[in-house]
Amino acid sequence: MPSFKFWKWWSKTDQLIFWVCSLVIFFALIFFWQSWLASPAPVITYEHFQQVQEVETTARTFQVGLINLPIPVDNYVIVENIFGSHLQPNVLASFIFLIALSISFLFFITIVSFLTRFWFLISMGLVIAFLSSLRLPALEIFGLPNNTFTVAAVLLIGGLAYFFHSIKSASTFVVRFISFLILIIALGILIKFFSKANAPLLHLSVNGLMGGIILTVIFILMVAHEVVALFVTLTTQSTKSSRSLPHFLTLTVAYLINLSLLFASKMGFIDWNFFAINSFFVLTISAILGLWGFRQRSSVYEHILPSESLGLFFYCAMMLTAFATIGYLAASASDMMMDALDDLILAAHLGAGVIFALYVIANFGPMLLKNLPVYKVLYKPETMPHFTFRLMSVIATFAVLSLGVSWKTYVNQATASYYHAYGDLYLSVSDKATAEFYYTKSVQFRNQNLHAHYGLAGIYASRYDSYKEKKEYQKAIEWTPSVPAFLNLSQAYAGQDDLLEAALTIDEGKKKFPKNGELSNAAGLAFMKLKSPDSAVYFFKQARKAKGTSEIGETNLLAAAVLFRLDQPIDSIISFKGIEHAGIKVNTVALANQNQVPIIFQGKLELDTSLSVYQATLLCNYLIHQKEKTDSALLSQAIKLATKPSNVDFREQLLVASAHVLYAQGEVKLALQTLREAAYRSGHAQYFSLMGLWLLEQTNPLAASGYFKMANEKGQLSAPYYQAIAETEADSLNLAYLSWESLSHASDKGIKTFAEVMKNVLLGKASQINKLTDEEKYYFCRYKIALTDSALFEKTMNQITDEKLKTRATIDRSKKWFALDETEKSLRMLSQVSGNVDKNLKAEIDQLRLMLAAENGDWNFVGKKLNDSGEIPFTLRIYLEALQAEQRANRKEAAVRYHYLLNANNQFEEGIVAASRFFANDTTDRMNNFSLLVDGLLAKPNSVKILKQHVLQCIGSGLQQEAQDSLDKLRLLMLPSSFKKFITDHSDYFGVEGK
Repeated sequence: MPSFKFWKWWSKTDQLIFWVCSLVIFFALIFFWQSWLASPAPVITYEHFQQVQEVETTARTFQVGLINLPIPVDNYVIVENIFGSHLQPNVLASFIFLIALSISFLFFITIVSFLTRFWFLISMGLVIAFLSSLRLPALEIFGLPNNTFTVAAVLLIGGLAYFFHSIKSASTFVVRFISFLILIIALGILIKFFSKANAPLLHLSVNGLMGGIILTVIFILMVAHEVVALFVTLTTQSTKSSRSLPHFLTLTVAYLINLSLLFASKMGFIDWNFFAINSFFVLTISAILGLWGFRQRSSVYEHILPSESLGLFFYCAMMLTAFATIGYLAASASDMMMDALDDLILAAHLGAGVIFALYVIANFGPMLLKNLPVYKVLYKPETMPHFTFRLMSVIATFAVLSLGVSWKTYVNQATASYYHAYGDLYLSVSDKATAEFYYTKSVQFRNQNLHAHYGLAGIYASRYDSYKEKKEYQKAIEWTPSVPAFLNLSQAYAGQDDLLEAALTIDEGKKKFPKNGELSNAAGLAFMKLKSPDSAVYFFKQARKAKGTSEIGETNLLAAAVLFRLDQPIDSIISFKGIEHAGIKVNTVALANQNQVPIIFQGKLELDTSLSVYQATLLCNYLIHQKEKTDSALLSQAIKLATKPSNVDFREQLLVASAHVLYAQGEVKLALQTLREAAYRSGHAQYFSLMGLWLLEQTNPLAASGYFKMANEKGQLSAPYYQAIAETEADSLNLAYLSWESLSHASDKGIKTFAEVMKNVLLGKASQINKLTDEEKYYFCRYKIALTDSALFEKTMNQITDEKLKTRATIDRSKKWFALDETEKSLRMLSQVSGNVDKNLKAEIDQLRLMLAAENGDWNFVGKKLNDSGEIPFTLRIYLEALQAEQRANRKEAAVRYHYLLNANNQFEEGIVAASRFFANDTTDRMNNFSLLVDGLLAKPNSVKILKQHVLQCIGSGLQQEAQDSLDKLRLLMLPSSFKKFITDHSDYFGVEGK
């Protein structure tokens, strides 16, 4: 136990210093292993990009004549792309390395001041060489580009060392260390604040790298035999052991064979897949064992180091330098130097292990046979001196290395690492031109150089020099294959629309890294762009199985299902329970929207003031999915977020989704205003087309045709077809014929066939009815037969054999009479409907009967229907409830509903007229109500019902000219007999003017 806890015999001060050293080394080990495990991150990482793709789907359909027109909604899917980041220099690692190097130097120079004169002079020569290697003149301290500051630093440090060595030789270690610490800090402050160079401390870190590498190599050679030395201790420390030599040989041979196989595999001599120890793990174990091993070798260094504690401090400084250097190389993704050190560790442990085994057998073979405690005298040889072992170990190490590559290769790797470290330095301060110079120089020393090639590719990408960017990535993957390089090369090809080459690049990467999730995801995306759904789904499933890309793979798998409309198995009700990844949520709702499947939403949507792409797309998809159920607070929040400057990228999408919610909840006026804002802001044709469809559904074909025309001018493919329908519905038959004539040459066979039907109808004459098909006769009744020509209508109806078409034609005619405010004629026509009708037609009949009943004051019928469980459109229900409340003299309840009707839907003529009539006698708010009536007239300028009410209110308000203008319109729109009846019924309004 005393030999294990050797520090117990030291002074308290030395123990404290030792534990501080141990703590610093512990952090250095953590720094190294964390960097090694994360490498090449954070220098080369994966960057995730979200691409939003818009997928149009059908929310529902409505019927115009026999045509089912779809109401489209925008469905958004997130496609997750993964690329390699541009090279990002690890500045933090540079500073950690500089601090560790400075601490090690402080220990070194402090220990040097304790040495005897000969070793002091030798050591000071090494100190001067190290200070010279820092290239202090390049920092231009005080603007001096010469060696003035270097000489001054050498004189100050060397003078202080000499002071303690010769004058104050009795000074303690702590006093000396603090004195050197103050001096180093002072020099550091001068360098930091008076250097003309950019980032002078980073310059020191990079220039200290070569010194760090050299000391690391020495340290590796120093501890390379410690594992074999441990075997000696393990096999000889027990007094009961009877087979020390066989046990020692067994352990040593097994260890050396493992190292040999690992080295042979790494050098390509064999191609075996077997479990092998990690070389850096071996180094770590050897370094820790070296704390005790170095102490055991105290007899070797007793003429150099005055005390055991100083020897251990020296060893700790060496260990700190080694692991700080290796940690920096790992943290900065220095692939070449890490590979070189990997080789060196294996070669050193193999070469030194063999030589040390021979050293043990040559010196202590007889003692091993006698099972004596050899570990006590391990470094007191009699046959082979320790120096001989050291020399032969170095020779053996380089002999092992030379089996694979030339020693010059390792020198070139170290030099290349030094230059790309300089490239990182200048890249970190945004000096890309100088960084390019050093990366190029690094490549000149070592072409198999992922770091430099990758850095150059990033620089060329920032200059949009795609040719050079691809060349650098090609060189990188040719010599040192890397997943980020494959991803970025593929993206470079895809950026030039060379999708095939992009896919081939990913395929090559998959051969190198068959189980990599990022490459599987990229392969899926490549096949998605090539419109190959089966292959895309296959690779997304592979990405979903990989640990790091499971959620991204799931996100893209759902996106593919939506984009390609795949028959994916989907539950009848989807739940968000257990779904954490935002992309999966977005695409799940998109899939539910496409398949019209309900979702169980739990909790509230988490929305920031500045929306992320996930939040914005999820909100849009949610609003579409829950358009009938979305509460007013969330809807208001969505519209408010759309106006925020930070959400400008999502403004139109949020407005359109909100407009869908407003329309579904009966707020047609605000829905159209919101959609109009999005349409005119973005200029997107589909938004103009959607407004046209809504207006067509609101029986306002004249306004609808104008929006379809704008959508057509902006290239909307379906707009000409919709425009032709709207023109026909608006009785603009001459314009409609021209539109159908154009559509008769369309590539879509369905539209082409229907256009021919409509041409036959519009050109048809009464004498040619018998030549028309049933469908054409139906449309002839709908568009060509005047309401006053009942004889022709009856004749045509009698020739239609399809009873459903007869019913549809009768209902159409009843609706036209109702629109002209001819309630009796409408009711008489509707009474002719008999027989069974389908569900949709029955709903139309029921709604029309309700409206007619309300016009005729049949409140018992209205009340019964309202109390039934049948579906009544929300706006119609509010209208009927308002009329009922008015009949019951409940003006407060009626006022609430009429206010809603006036503000919610200026396309609903009956609601506007009833509300305006109700508020006509309200002198406190008469003009506001009148303006809402005018608003309805602007929306539907040819509405007979609104025009009638407008005439009456204008006369009541003394607006004679406005009344006359509306009266003139009515004269053209109404039948002469109906117009005369209107004047007669309101003779108290018109007097002589109306006669």
